[in-house]
Amino acid sequence: MILLADPDPKSRGVLRAVLEHAGHEVMAVATGLEAAQVLMETMPRLIVLDLDVKWLSGRQLIGVLRHNPRTALIPMVALSGTIEDLGGIPILLRPVAGDQLLALVARFLPAVSHHDGRL
Repeated sequence: MILLADPDPKSRGVLRAVLEHAGHEVMAVATGLEAAQVLMETMPRLIVLDLDVKWLSGRQLIGVLRHNPRTALIPMVALSGTIEDLGGIPILLRPVAGDQLLALVARFLPAVSHHDGRL
């Protein structure tokens, strides 16, 4: 399962559809707090996280996850409007193209089918 945290409902819906169309199971949430709650109950194979989520920012959530032995090894992809150093976490610049997202997801989840990202 991929955990997708994106505060924008339209973007969240499009990215979820791209990932699901490519064969991924997705849990989509709007805030960092919701993402943290999901992580208490389940262990995703990958986290796709917008850095601008509210109630626990993407940067704060990354820090919490990296310092928790249970979640420290979950791969993450950040979504942002700017390039910044996140300690090796890849960043996709907004607006995110479906094919770019799927190519990056395939680096972390190579066993899932490869798709061209079109809906």
